Amino acid sequence: MALARDPAWRIFAYEFNKSTLQLKEEDGNGPTYVISPTGAKISRLFVVGVLTEVENVSANEGLWRARVADPTGSFTVYSGKYQSEGAAFFANAEVPQFVAVLGRARLYTRDDTSYASIWSNEVSATTEIVRNNWVLTTAERTLDRLDALKIALSAGLEGDALRTKLLNSDVNPLLADGVISARPSYNGSDVIADLAPVIASAIDAVVEPRGFTPANEGPAARSITEGSTIQINEPEHERTGEVTQAQEASPATDALARNKERVLLTMNELDGGSGVPYDRLIETLEAHGLEEEDVEEAVQELMDEGKCYEPKLGILKLI
Repeated sequence: MALARDPAWRIFAYEFNKSTLQLKEEDGNGPTYVISPTGAKISRLFVVGVLTEVENVSANEGLWRARVADPTGSFTVYSGKYQSEGAAFFANAEVPQFVAVLGRARLYTRDDTSYASIWSNEVSATTEIVRNNWVLTTAERTLDRLDALKIALSAGLEGDALRTKLLNSDVNPLLADGVISARPSYNGSDVIADLAPVIASAIDAVVEPRGFTPANEGPAARSITEGSTIQINEPEHERTGEVTQAQEASPATDALARNKERVLLTMNELDGGSGVPYDRLIETLEAHGLEEEDVEEAVQELMDEGKCYEPKLGILKLI
């Protein structure tokens, strides 16, 4: 019954992978929750991205591990004998492809390091348009959580008093509880500063001029406007929110963007169908003036964004 009541949260991989807090209901009978830096209280989550890697990590138990990339990073997804539908999908999955994943959030901590993952039974093939709309909706949901976090930071309250303040500010009860739980474990001001450019970058990865016009369906999408804010496009009777970004892109950001474009173009030129050896890519780009560390940084960014992947060690392919 508890799972039916809990929503399937939409959260970017970047934020999910920074989660370090896991809570169990006090009576011990409810689900276990992963509390994200913005206060998402996650039992289940729904993600859409590019399947970039699948590995059978335990043939005897039918355990599969996969990586699903969104524009901000990659989710680690597991399916085993108790997630038979997901395991069956991964057993026959082609890489790369767009997939939708519904599963439970789990957090494993070892040597003071936390590893967030999804244990998923429901995995299905999907389309780029669905992925792009998921990115826009997830950006909107993340901005909503940042708004709630800002209210909590400015209120100067704790416990029941803070919960009442959040509820009176139209924050839903589950998020209010999550924000209160998150406050001792995460620095709220740092979370806001860290996530604002990540949200902007995720939106930029799927909106025009890169070939995607958001479908006119579901909740209104937030888009990057002129200037230095992300603006939510909502009906006049709904709340409008903003997240301030840097006034201008830094020279380092501009250089990284140029390097990524050069890497993509070079991979496209060198790939005869079986991928591009990593060392050949570096050698070619070094001949055109790029440093090896610049190529490595650009490749890592492109892999995190789901634009290329490594089908086997030392070989890169475009998605």
